[in-house]
Amino acid sequence: MTRLQKAVVGLATLLFLCMVPVLMSAQAGGKNPTSVTGCVKQGGEHGGYYIMGDDNQMYELISTKVNVGEHLNHKVTVMGHVGRLTKAEEEKREAAEKTEAGSNKYVDFHVASLKMVSENCGQ
Repeated sequence: MTRLQKAVVGLATLLFLCMVPVLMSAQAGGKNPTSVTGCVKQGGEHGGYYIMGDDNQMYELISTKVNVGEHLNHKVTVMGHVGRLTKAEEEKREAAEKTEAGSNKYVDFHVASLKMVSENCGQ
């Protein structure tokens, strides 16, 4: 192997190793896991639920794994990530979300798990 070939192989290897973290982040979809605690409230659309976080932001709860409705009017901590819905889903939910949020900011929160803090919201 010539010096030039060795240099090219070395640079290719270095480039690959530098790209691994970027590729892994893209594969995860940039989904940073987080948690939010608040009182589960009934949303404006059928089967919709939300909580108001301590940051005065409304989190529209979306999950196929957790039955959020079982915890209506309970104080809970949800774990998951903020994400976007398809354009069609966003358009369908937008009016209800704006009404629920009032002047507060609102985001869609994809719930991976839920832990009940209290059976009522006052505690």
